[in-house]
Amino acid sequence: MNKAANQRALRAVLAALASIALAGCVTKGVIVEGAKWEEVSKTGRVFGEGVVAAKDGKVYASDITPTFAIKQNNPGGTIWRYDPATGRTEKFMEPSGQSNGLHFDKNGDLLIAQMADGGGQAIVRRNMRTGTVSMVTGAFQGKRYNAPNGVTSDAQGRVYFTDPRFFGSEPMELPNSVYRVDPNGSVTELKTGLERPNGIEVSPDGRRLYVTTSNAKRYPRHPAMKPDAFGIVGGGVVAFDLDEKGNISNGKVLFQTGSENLVADGMAIDTDGNIYVAMHNGNPKQPNSDIVVLSPPGEVLARIPLPNNALSTKVGFGRGADANSLYANSALPWRLWRLKTVRRGFYLD
Repeated sequence: MNKAANQRALRAVLAALASIALAGCVTKGVIVEGAKWEEVSKTGRVFGEGVVAAKDGKVYASDITPTFAIKQNNPGGTIWRYDPATGRTEKFMEPSGQSNGLHFDKNGDLLIAQMADGGGQAIVRRNMRTGTVSMVTGAFQGKRYNAPNGVTSDAQGRVYFTDPRFFGSEPMELPNSVYRVDPNGSVTELKTGLERPNGIEVSPDGRRLYVTTSNAKRYPRHPAMKPDAFGIVGGGVVAFDLDEKGNISNGKVLFQTGSENLVADGMAIDTDGNIYVAMHNGNPKQPNSDIVVLSPPGEVLARIPLPNNALSTKVGFGRGADANSLYANSALPWRLWRLKTVRRGFYLD
């Protein structure tokens, strides 16, 4: 057999192994066999984030409009609403306070994490019936948050959010951290030891808090920042035990990206507790991106990158008739994607 024939044979073997690996992901019960990503919207302007579904099945997604990208007539961020029944995308909220993470609580209200760069630097709640927006928290011990990013809640009505800084010229008054807001409004800092916490989710049984971290060196640093307590380089996912009062302990690394430039961003959880993590390198010119699916103990069940390695930033499930759909947002440019799975997303209904 000549050299060219050897190379063809090697390529055939590698292709077969890749097919076996993909089939392994499917047999582990994540993706519908033969399903492919579908681009359902490209309405947004710049940076997709915070994708989540309301009880009526409509999907909401953030569009961060940083001033480095839109220097004039910046809308201050937008939240778009996509209707799976009609395929239409419409503007829901603008300005959004540079919204990032979105989450529906047990009452059906929309929690919005507002970043810096002209944003609200706060967590706010929008009543979906009346449209009224109220403050959840805008400061800790008299100091403004850096740029709230990921937000979630538990069955007791406690709100958890991350507060890193990725861009914006506002003064950084606090180190990157994670906070809990109790139903009475009191705010507690949760000492995770993570260098730059990003995404955040509570397990379906309420006994674990998952936090991703984005430790790439390219982001702004606060003088009080300390090295990551878990030694995570690039990005990772850490699971903490969560007690009945909302306190954390026993942090354990479930996953690391393995690259100093590849960070872990937003997350979603299905009803069996599996974790869906969006990862990216933030470079649209040379994109490196992936979505990894982890079992609760941290086993990799699947890796499902977006088409053309689009920068996956946030993931979330549909609801109702669309509950088996995994949605993903991508950035630079903004896109909303959908993939059929054999799982159902977890929501506090």
